[in-house]
Amino acid sequence: MRSAILLLLLSAIPVRMDACSCFGPSTLCETLAPPYEPPMDPSWWIPDHIVLAVKLATVEYGVDLQVIHDFRGVLQADQFIRVWGDCGFLCRMYNTSVADGDTVLWGIKPCDLWGNEACGGTSFEQSTDFQLPVCGIYWLGYSNGLVSGPLLTEGATETVSLAAFGDLVNGCLSTTVRERTETAARVWLDGAGISIETGAEWSEEKHACVTDASGRVLLDVGYRGSKGRFPLPTTTGGLLLVRVGDGRRSYVTKLYAD
Repeated sequence: MRSAILLLLLSAIPVRMDACSCFGPSTLCETLAPPYEPPMDPSWWIPDHIVLAVKLATVEYGVDLQVIHDFRGVLQADQFIRVWGDCGFLCRMYNTSVADGDTVLWGIKPCDLWGNEACGGTSFEQSTDFQLPVCGIYWLGYSNGLVSGPLLTEGATETVSLAAFGDLVNGCLSTTVRERTETAARVWLDGAGISIETGAEWSEEKHACVTDASGRVLLDVGYRGSKGRFPLPTTTGGLLLVRVGDGRRSYVTKLYAD
């Protein structure tokens, strides 16, 4: 079975912009927990299923897939599904360029049936089918047991093992705290520890807390000064939620530890 690296960025999506002028989350984690507030409906971006699957055939402007694993929903291994893309008039990604036998990793939603009207008055789409959306990160790379794409950082090609990908998905879904850029700090992983740097507007006394995707506290410490570096448990891995505060302001961000 062949595997193909299928990273697709929004700038390369060949959609008709007059039919679909869109914006959306620029990382997988933001697609699963969109950084938008009412009156916008964040659920519009969240895929119902994130499937690792094998393409079997092209059917008109869609594909037939055999599911290997669903990281988000309840599709079963070896289940056969049909996923529709764009016919040229829909707000979806094109998906028929994948070769038969290739393994894909897609975020999909139930089919809205719009193609039955917009694509020449057809009746190909069924209510039991799915579609590949657009305006978010729904198409990741997969090759040799590794998932790649903008997982947590816009425009980056970050890599995680397939075994750890499920933890990343669950962590992003359960992490809805918005990053507060108005009181920004720099937070990064440095070897076996985490480093924090704050600006002059921050108070001298600060507090840092780091939890993993399950909510387990990895670090809970007070410190002084604009910079701090703290060791983390050697077993640390996966999605981390970092909170830094000084009593008057706070900064929250997400990192991924290999």
